Amino acid sequence: MRPLHRPNRAAAFALLLALVLGLPMAAAAQASETKDKAKEKKTDETPVSLRIHVVGGEKKDPVPNASVYLRFQEKRAMLFLLHKQNKVELDLKTDDKGIASFKGLPPGKVLIQVVSPGWQTFGEYYDLHEDKQTVLIKLERPKTRWY
Repeated sequence: MRPLHRPNRAAAFALLLALVLGLPMAAAAQASETKDKAKEKKTDETPVSLRIHVVGGEKKDPVPNASVYLRFQEKRAMLFLLHKQNKVELDLKTDDKGIASFKGLPPGKVLIQVVSPGWQTFGEYYDLHEDKQTVLIKLERPKTRWY
């Protein structure tokens, strides 16, 4: 009996050579894609160092000992559909130069509120996406007096 298909050695060698030379290229391309995805994922989850500079008035003098409140949502892995996300609050105080800082905030939306006696209360949402971010907050004097 004769075999139905007789493999051609030259064609088999060419196919083997194409596979051997093509696989490292495909593997390298796939590895570079996964590295790019890992970099994107890493930058999305990189903690943020936040520096808040609080000034007040027309002269933009630093406001010492102001209370700074940070409110953000803690991200949960996998169970975010089953449970509510925890809201986290941090309380900070400004130093003599009017600066409050914190390292290790998760990137995303954060509410910054500043309260100091003799100044209007300030509150605003900010998006944090850079590794190191500085926020300048200018406080105003109260416009009306209540007696």
